[in-house]
Amino acid sequence: MMVYIRSKKHKGKTYYYVVEGKKDKEGKVKQKVLLYLGNIDNIIKMVNFYKKHNN
Repeated sequence: MMVYIRSKKHKGKTYYYVVEGKKDKEGKVKQKVLLYLGNIDNIIKMVNFYKKHNN
């Protein structure tokens, strides 16, 4: 099992997801979205909020 951030473009905008990759019985990798992060502006807002409330 491996967890990573995946980007996906839709209508010219890039969106980010935390996904988990697992191999099935046939050895093919299946991806499961664990968390939707949104676009880069949303991620920056989340990071700034976290910094403000955890210092």
